[in-house]
Amino acid sequence: MSSDTTESTSATAAWLRERVPATPPALLDAMLAALPADAHGTVADTLAAAALRLYAQLRGGASDRGDALPLLAADALLTHALQAQAEADPGGLAAFCERWGAGGALAELAPDA
Repeated sequence: MSSDTTESTSATAAWLRERVPATPPALLDAMLAALPADAHGTVADTLAAAALRLYAQLRGGASDRGDALPLLAADALLTHALQAQAEADPGGLAAFCERWGAGGALAELAPDA
């Protein structure tokens, strides 16, 4: 892992820990474990990428109670990605939603209709 990657991952983990101090430990651990080892870019992009990776893993899951924590972690990561984007660049929030949301990367996970 390069130092830039380590710094980006560390910055994202620090950002997350700062904003969710009362999060149940199992949920926080799942959220932090989902952060990509090769993180680069903004905190918002790193959180969104982690959320989508969890959603992708869940698509092949058993769809049982065991999927509950990863699903909750993915939802929380995507929510916090939006928060990070809004804090960093409120004017870029619409473009961020287009890139990562239902019209972008998230839509690519949906089964063909």
